[in-house]
Amino acid sequence: MIRLVTLLVLVGVLSFPAHAKKSHEAVQDTSSGSMSFMEVISWPFIHVIQPFFGMLVYPVSAPLHYAIDNGVADKAVDLITFGEKRNILIYPSFNLKPGSSTMLGVCYRHRNLFTQGDYGVVEAHYYANSDIDLKLRYSKQSLFGMKLYGAMSSSIYMDRDNGFTLPGTKESFKQADTTINFSVQLGFPITESRNLNFSLGSEFIYHNADFTDTRDSVLDDVKYPIADRGMYQGHFEIPFYVNLVFDNLDFPYAPSRGQRLSLKASYVLTGKYSGINSEDLLLAGLDRSESLGDGGKNHDFVSVEAFYQIYFFIGKAEKYVLSAKEARKTRKFYTDFSLNEALRVWRPENLVETLFERRVLAFQYRFLGMWEMEKGGAPYSAFPTLNGRFPLRGYSDIWVSPFIMGASLEYRWPVDRLVDGVVFDEYAMISDRINHWSKKHLYNSWGFGVRVRKPDMYLFRMQFAFHSWHGISLVLTIAPEFR
Repeated sequence: MIRLVTLLVLVGVLSFPAHAKKSHEAVQDTSSGSMSFMEVISWPFIHVIQPFFGMLVYPVSAPLHYAIDNGVADKAVDLITFGEKRNILIYPSFNLKPGSSTMLGVCYRHRNLFTQGDYGVVEAHYYANSDIDLKLRYSKQSLFGMKLYGAMSSSIYMDRDNGFTLPGTKESFKQADTTINFSVQLGFPITESRNLNFSLGSEFIYHNADFTDTRDSVLDDVKYPIADRGMYQGHFEIPFYVNLVFDNLDFPYAPSRGQRLSLKASYVLTGKYSGINSEDLLLAGLDRSESLGDGGKNHDFVSVEAFYQIYFFIGKAEKYVLSAKEARKTRKFYTDFSLNEALRVWRPENLVETLFERRVLAFQYRFLGMWEMEKGGAPYSAFPTLNGRFPLRGYSDIWVSPFIMGASLEYRWPVDRLVDGVVFDEYAMISDRINHWSKKHLYNSWGFGVRVRKPDMYLFRMQFAFHSWHGISLVLTIAPEFR
């Protein structure tokens, strides 16, 4: 918590440098060049904190400097863009992590696929342990000539080493699972500005669950029985949901100012579990003379998700993207570390013209909750997971709980025309009851890295995340903001 408060205080002075130049000129006219109050207040940030942030990301940003300076990034975008109107994107996707989660794939995106205002996406991924998944998505604006938008998606994921974690513990178990999903969504804008939107939809999710190929312990405990949670059993879920979203962000993929608020509520119908036959139980090492069937409880549940994001654009630049001149100055600042050059560039008025033209402070609060219709009856897949996508980037899928909430703060500044440096600090809590939160279950993650993006296209981010004394996580992904 101390780091979060410190970062807020430090960033609090960010609004001063934007006015330092004007204040400096005004003071010079009246006091023969003495420093203004604003410059005095912002001096530690300008001369100490900001250069330190720059040095943190320099090892990562330096190769990107070279690539961008030589036009590699722009050429790469041109290389993956097709069509007369450049409305087709074909590019590789990847997730580089130790173990079987390492993935390589390809993504095909086609705007105006069949008609004006529609969008089609096809993704396929191949994992290190030979698992595969396939995703199809199609959306359409102005349905039936009205202010309606609709979307359909389907996916299949064959995951032989899928796992689950017992809520409130670190006890994890393997479970092979082939998940089939089909969803439809219909929405419409509430306001003429389209800032406020309402949508409703439904999904059909089928879990073809089985015992893992590798030897694993099987839970057989009255506190968390297999029969009631649907573990190692096939079952289907049909969520019905409504979603209210307010969004006035200035850019869809690289926002610099604005807010986004989302409130989503779902009722999930859960079918009867398929059960486990005695042969499978025996092979799994569980000594039972008869098959295991559905426990008979009501498996339905209600889930709620709420998040709020706000972006502060700090600086006096009218445009979010640096001009060529500004980009050259910024590159000069980060690539020339000679003492004389540093003394020249670190002058407050030069920083105002270069480094402080485009800075963003991003904040997110998120809450996930799940209520069972009958205590102990919801399936294992119903519980929210605290992981790097919550976000708590220093953690893997380690905590599962009925209720999770957290806050994340990021400070972003320009390293180059297409590259932002990032430092972040984030906190999360888990609880088994919505009215009982304890500091014993407060977790923290912090780190730094870079984001590579264009104003109209998010490319990727590379970040290093730390938590407690358990080591470091490398985040290298094409997933967009706070995912």
